[in-house]
Amino acid sequence: MAPHGPVPGSRSFVRGAALLAGASLFGRLLGGLARIPLTRFLGGEGMGLFQMAYVIYVAAITFAISGLNVATSRLVAEWLARGSPREAARVFRSALVLGLVTGVGFWLVVDRGALYLATAVLRDGRAAAVLRSVAPAIVPISLIAVFKGYFQGFQDMVPSSSAQALEQVVRVGAMMWFVFVLRDQGLERAVSGAVQGTVIGAMTALAFLVALYARRQARLSGQARARPAGRLRLPPGPGETAGAVLAVAVPVTVGAAVLPVMDAVQTFLVPGRLQAAGVDPGVVTHLYGQLHGMAYPLVGLPAIVAAALAAALVPAIADAVERGARAEAEARISASLRLTVIFSLPATAGLVILARPINQMLFGIPEAGVPLIYVSGACLLISVQQTTTGVLQGLGFVRVPLYGLLAGLGANAVTTYFLAAMPALGINGAALGIVAGFLVASSVNLAAVFATTRMRFDVPGLVFRPAVATAAMSVATAVIYRWLMGACVGNVAATVLAVVFGASSYLISLVAVGGLSSRELRLIPVLGPKLAGLFRWGGPR
Repeated sequence: MAPHGPVPGSRSFVRGAALLAGASLFGRLLGGLARIPLTRFLGGEGMGLFQMAYVIYVAAITFAISGLNVATSRLVAEWLARGSPREAARVFRSALVLGLVTGVGFWLVVDRGALYLATAVLRDGRAAAVLRSVAPAIVPISLIAVFKGYFQGFQDMVPSSSAQALEQVVRVGAMMWFVFVLRDQGLERAVSGAVQGTVIGAMTALAFLVALYARRQARLSGQARARPAGRLRLPPGPGETAGAVLAVAVPVTVGAAVLPVMDAVQTFLVPGRLQAAGVDPGVVTHLYGQLHGMAYPLVGLPAIVAAALAAALVPAIADAVERGARAEAEARISASLRLTVIFSLPATAGLVILARPINQMLFGIPEAGVPLIYVSGACLLISVQQTTTGVLQGLGFVRVPLYGLLAGLGANAVTTYFLAAMPALGINGAALGIVAGFLVASSVNLAAVFATTRMRFDVPGLVFRPAVATAAMSVATAVIYRWLMGACVGNVAATVLAVVFGASSYLISLVAVGGLSSRELRLIPVLGPKLAGLFRWGGPR
């Protein structure tokens, strides 16, 4: 398969993924910045209450929404590919009812069970009021997932990315306002007010999406009637339509629930296995914090790109498959895997090279760089797992990623159990357990993609060229960091400049070896055309 050159729909597909990734990065950045004044107002104790309530809230919305977005986007895309917008709208309405039912259900569970969750699970009764304050957000968040899936089914990522950015801005603004107003009325009331920002942000985003939906429906009202065709035949009744949505949503939701279970397995196993390795109990918590509080979150950041690709892939591939456009579907799969490697491979190398400097800059604990080195391989593997999950879901194999994650869960547990107890590895053995888990999960997905599509991949474009550019970047990054430190610039400045220089050298090297064409550069929003003009001398046109 040719590695370069646009294919039908590639422009909208790549731009859509870029918009989703940009919105996610914006949200992460805004949320991270908001924690600074929030911590100053609430203090460590208040932030503890805030975070404890959010753990329960995130778990609830994971079960409430994970599968609905994928199911809606895929089924809507399939019906639209058949020229049946009315059936697509029927799928949306069924998903909306399911979203309302699950949202209200989980809202009531969290609200009515707040006292039990606070005292028995979180071990702090004050968290009950915070849980009751944030629980109403579950309902609009569930409906938002369905609306996003509907628009994504049209392969229109602008509403989803815009709503996500709007939600974050309103959430953070309302959060800061409530905390400022309620700061003198007691810690519990101030934290409860802070989480109200989540409710207001979700309601604002939902209103925005409802308005966009109404406008789109007005445009579609004059279109022709649905024509019967296609591979997936939804029965005419609303109950059967809901069943088709659930058939996709349930495996996706269960798969999403496996990831927190992986973290829980590590939480359960690591302390005991470290003590078996001879680590003092007082040091165990410190080491666990280095891995799961500092190193592991950094590894997950580059996967934002892969998550955006996966969201854009589901409707894009479902649309191509439903139209019988096999070449187009394969081109999109190939492009998504290339983009995943292009972004995640240098990120993995950068985390290894700058592990200690990054941890010193962010946390003031350079020794946390050691477990980061060991766990950094998960950066590439998580990205591959997420992208291939989107591919398989778009192809209709929604259960395969679940099986891969379950196998990865077992690999994580077994590897962690044995390696974390080795004195020579300790917490680094637990890091390797995380890598092993995602290695198995991504391998299962890749094997399924190869088996179901029987595609021939461009290995030089997929692996060799990004690897050569990554090697060049690694050398340049290491050299510039050491030179800057030798010039007494300071760790923060040296690390930031090394990252900027490394990213620039990677882009130049990738274009020079033909790993990225000027046409592909132009698909990147805002900066793409400028970069394409800048690098006209290198790479295929």
